[in-house]
Amino acid sequence: MNTSFRTADLHRDQSVGANSRVSDDHHAGLWSGLVGRVDAVVAAASADPDSEGRQLRDGLLDFLHGDVLAHLRTEEQILYSGAREAGLDALVTALELDHRFLMKLVTDIERSENVLQIAVAGRALVTLVGLRIEKEETVLIPAMQAVGVEVSDLLDGMVVAMATNYDSHFTYL
Repeated sequence: MNTSFRTADLHRDQSVGANSRVSDDHHAGLWSGLVGRVDAVVAAASADPDSEGRQLRDGLLDFLHGDVLAHLRTEEQILYSGAREAGLDALVTALELDHRFLMKLVTDIERSENVLQIAVAGRALVTLVGLRIEKEETVLIPAMQAVGVEVSDLLDGMVVAMATNYDSHFTYL
């Protein structure tokens, strides 16, 4: 997923609404942090696939636990709850499946024995996060808007909750 392209598309498409732009900007920060860290792991794996990559793994895991997983938990508590209340259970269930697989990939990174294993799991994680962001921004948020949910209020609540509950961890808010 090319996040800068998505941001440009959202700014041109006024039917999407300002709250999707807020979501996209927030996701862009998360996306950028994740891709940068995984790219560093992939570069290290290219140079020496058998190295342990402990420092790179620890840096990636710190970001995953401090930013990505906290983001996912907050999303589930606020955005997905709002979608369920609006009767969008099937969409939420699909996104929750993504979240569970993301958690499995984090566990795979934690258990990795070398930088190549970290890189493989990291690339899968980047792909899944990109797809999940795309689903949320192009399917879930518009569906919520279509049934009258004040998505901007939920997104504002997410930012407040993340800043309040995880302010020492979030690097992109």
